Amino acid sequence: MSRRIVRSFSAIFGSQLGVLVLTVATTPLLTRLLGSGGYGDYSFVLSALQWLLVFVYAGAFNGIRKYIAEDRNADGWTDHVFAFYFRMVAVLAAGMVVLVLLLSRSPFVSPLGSEFTGYFLLLACIIPLRAAFRIARSGLMGLELESYSEPLQIVDRLFFVVVIAILSVVGGGVAAVLLGRLLGIAIAAGVALALVSQRIDLSKIGRRTPETVPRKRLATYSVSTMTLAFLLLSLYHLDIILLRFLAGDSATGFYRAALVVAEFLWFVPTAVQLTLLHSTSNLWIEERYDRLSEIGSRAVRYTLLCTLLLVLGVAGLAEPFLTFYFGPEFDAAVVPLLLLLPGALGFAVARPVFAINQGQDNLRLLVVVTAVAATMNVALNVALIPRFGTSGAAIATSISYGSMFGLHVWTARRLGFDPLVDIRIVRTVATAVLAAVPIIGLPYVLQSGVLSLALVPPIGALAFASAALATGAVRRDEVQQLAALSPLPAETLVSLLPDRVAESLRSTDRDG
Repeated sequence: MSRRIVRSFSAIFGSQLGVLVLTVATTPLLTRLLGSGGYGDYSFVLSALQWLLVFVYAGAFNGIRKYIAEDRNADGWTDHVFAFYFRMVAVLAAGMVVLVLLLSRSPFVSPLGSEFTGYFLLLACIIPLRAAFRIARSGLMGLELESYSEPLQIVDRLFFVVVIAILSVVGGGVAAVLLGRLLGIAIAAGVALALVSQRIDLSKIGRRTPETVPRKRLATYSVSTMTLAFLLLSLYHLDIILLRFLAGDSATGFYRAALVVAEFLWFVPTAVQLTLLHSTSNLWIEERYDRLSEIGSRAVRYTLLCTLLLVLGVAGLAEPFLTFYFGPEFDAAVVPLLLLLPGALGFAVARPVFAINQGQDNLRLLVVVTAVAATMNVALNVALIPRFGTSGAAIATSISYGSMFGLHVWTARRLGFDPLVDIRIVRTVATAVLAAVPIIGLPYVLQSGVLSLALVPPIGALAFASAALATGAVRRDEVQQLAALSPLPAETLVSLLPDRVAESLRSTDRDG
């Protein structure tokens, strides 16, 4: 992989990890502050927000990154691309704010409870701020300034953490938590727009887009991306919304806890996904399908290995982690979590393929195959939730998640590249089987939740890394290459590894 891709990934991954740490710190406070019912209502409101934002963003996040990164020869190309999308999103955000204000007093919201009127008023304030932050962040990423754009997510979450910490002392409900969300995103959006204004001429926002900029192509790509986002969002949030109506707030809270842990598996794949779209866009223009296959297959293999390690860890520690982290009552989330893991793994590995597929202009085939998964998700959730509750939602969602991998690999091959050309599936499976012995078996031997949570992660990580090197799922020269391309000094990275693994890598370097 190129230095550009590795450095971009490092910035995105570092920020994703920071956000994950802060999320891990605040989630148990949230569940204890709000209770399972309040946490279920909060999850419902966030799911509703995500649905609304799909139509506000209108695919601009991907469009800005893709087209700015292509840096075409038209005069003021970057400025005009950013201005085009900014105007579009501003108009859509204004319309959505009006719609949310109307919904807050409508018969659609009132059956949920009078308190939801206030929640929707807060959503109306959050929407334009989220839109501004999203647009500014995508502009910085398109300019290859991920080291500026991505830490702002940590800024957003830090202020939210402060609010939650205060509320855990003085008390507060869902409205107060949403107010914390509002504060964090307002600060992050202001800083992001200030950074963008130093590199992009924002005065172009008030001017007409010139003919040299293909407005129709930009708009078409946005509509296709928005359709994809809507379909993906149905995969992420339909189960939550249906559960809230069909099974109540407590069941939704338990299921949301399982989802939070399952989606933890995606923090590495999401960083890879965010990196690859704008980093491979030019390869589609140049028709370098061999290079796309090389990058795609390596990204898939690394993603599969990282996610397999996490899947094994979560499977082995599901019960002690959920009850320790969320509280004893959340043992009801253990079965849904285990049912979600296979699908979460499939969706994780699909993410790099999906991102590269989005780097080309015609997204019609992607929309069709994603619609297949989304339709399957709707049908299965509607069929299984009334009969099996949270377990039914988990089964339906897991099957739909898993289908994304096969569907998008098939799409990639139709488009001209093969993301499985260097997958090393036998060696990868062997790695997982070898590492599963200590990771899954140790909790049964220890018979202590606290000891298992303390000992299994480091022992499991060491066992998995050793197995991956021993089987050849990852070669030592590949580790050295990634370390050399990283922003951190290679020796610093090697020093973070266990002594035996580090010495193994150094011996390869000495041998040449």
